[in-house]
Amino acid sequence: MPTKAEKERAARIAARQEEAKKKQAEKDAKTAEIIKNIKKNLKITVPERAKMLNGRIIVDVINVVQAQLAQATGYAAVCALEALPAVLNTRKMSRLCDPRVTRDIANSVLIPVVAKFSIGHDIEAEVAIQSGANFIDESEFAIGGTLSTLYVENKGDLPVPVICGVATLTECLLRRKEGASILRIKNNSAVRVDATVIILNNIAKEVAKYQDAAERATWLEPLGLKESDFAFLLGAKNIAPLRLFAYGGICTPRDVALMMHMHCAGVFVDNSVFTSDNPRRRLRAMAQAVKDYKDMDKLIELSIGTAERIV
Repeated sequence: MPTKAEKERAARIAARQEEAKKKQAEKDAKTAEIIKNIKKNLKITVPERAKMLNGRIIVDVINVVQAQLAQATGYAAVCALEALPAVLNTRKMSRLCDPRVTRDIANSVLIPVVAKFSIGHDIEAEVAIQSGANFIDESEFAIGGTLSTLYVENKGDLPVPVICGVATLTECLLRRKEGASILRIKNNSAVRVDATVIILNNIAKEVAKYQDAAERATWLEPLGLKESDFAFLLGAKNIAPLRLFAYGGICTPRDVALMMHMHCAGVFVDNSVFTSDNPRRRLRAMAQAVKDYKDMDKLIELSIGTAERIV
């Protein structure tokens, strides 16, 4: 016969198990509601979907484990890569991420997934979309091919927002004319955040330079661009209306804060962040810095334990 103490212990275990089941049921219900909302959001227009990333942070991932960690630490989306950017930069040609990887990542997280495709390769773009990508990125990592200077011209006809890398105001306008929904800085360095700053400053100077309508018209005509292609920049005192997202060398909360202070619409983080001593802590701190970049006390707190730069 069980003793009184054994009966009480068994009762406590049963109560804990019942409480665990209740919590799991609540968690499952919340997950189902989130999935329902995401499916509903996929029905919204491409421009509206593009706005979902405004003021948010996105990180490159190469597998399901990294994608799930990004989701758990507050990232708005993940970008599926076939390999690390450092590896891609050593190749003569890099191509679309394996559709199985994109699909596995898309099935493992609730946040949107971005898939890169080769510049000008509309078939790869379609494959990326059919593999489960919610956004696609016409990537400069696809280098050395005959299509490398021929961008897809009908981006606005695609069912998902298209992201493009830019380094000059001319590229911004051309990519927007082609239908790109989101523009990010074109900087392939994982450690040179100063290169990103230089590009942002140069584009801001170009915007200021062409505020005069006559000078603007003289510049636009040879490029085959119209006044309407520049309309979204009129009156801009900074580069915020360009919806430019920072990318390249951003690996600390201070880097993130700097990009937000430079009026970036959001931040893309290189995969090298996962090679830090404590990826979870760094990822969470960087995600929080997007929101708290104006709060210096909070920024100091977020920087504790994330001081070292990633090489």
